[in-house]
Amino acid sequence: MQLKKGIRLSSDLSDMADQVTINDGTMVPTENSGLSYLSGSYIPKTSWRKLHDKESSLLFTHSKKADFRKSIFVGNIPSQLKASFEELNLHACTSVDQILPAFGNKEEEVKQINKSMHAFLKNCSSTSNYKFHRITRALPNRDTTTCHYVREKFIYVGLHIDQSRKFTPYTAYKSGNRISINLGRETRHLAFINLSMLQVVKMIRECTGLSDASIDCNNIGYLFFKHFPEYPVVKLALKPYQYYIAPTDNFFHDATTLGKNEIDVTIVYTGLFDMAG
Repeated sequence: MQLKKGIRLSSDLSDMADQVTINDGTMVPTENSGLSYLSGSYIPKTSWRKLHDKESSLLFTHSKKADFRKSIFVGNIPSQLKASFEELNLHACTSVDQILPAFGNKEEEVKQINKSMHAFLKNCSSTSNYKFHRITRALPNRDTTTCHYVREKFIYVGLHIDQSRKFTPYTAYKSGNRISINLGRETRHLAFINLSMLQVVKMIRECTGLSDASIDCNNIGYLFFKHFPEYPVVKLALKPYQYYIAPTDNFFHDATTLGKNEIDVTIVYTGLFDMAG
């Protein structure tokens, strides 16, 4: 299945094209993955390749006024902010349980991070409407990373939309977006479908004849991947101390740590980031 024009990628990085690959669709997780997945979950196939020229033209935009509701921006954090994070020495942590104490035990360093972070974020938001969301920690070599802890067991969800606030597939574009910064020592990856929820709804309706009322945030992922398993997934590489700004309520995505050897760590802020690029 061919890539459609939808969610666009923009960046001020000169080698951005080298950080993007694509595959030939999704699959149901196999039992031998070693992970427990929620019923109806789908993950990317691992048949990654470089983009063709036509795919690049559909995916990338060089516009400085890209619609933040339908685009992903990638960049490097400022050098002062990077230096502040390096003072925490997170790379010395050997387990996920050591990450949060590394922040809590260094009060002065965290104060400097907050100061540098605010200076960075206010240049990304015209309204200064943003807040700290969380620090994420994930184990290496996972197909996908998002999971819920249910009855003393981690249940993975595969490609999904975030539901950081109440919305429907028809209002997801109003949800704002988020910044996620790679604090690890290795490159991490964001896998995503480059279609907005309105595009997905239209495709499902045309394929199945379902009414608008039959498609909601809880079943839209299952319906899309069931009927369009050959729609390609895009994989975006984020090098250490690079960040993305993305409307993660409005497109299917998840991180993947396949090939990594160390703990994956990010810091995330949510809000309205409309001044990137």
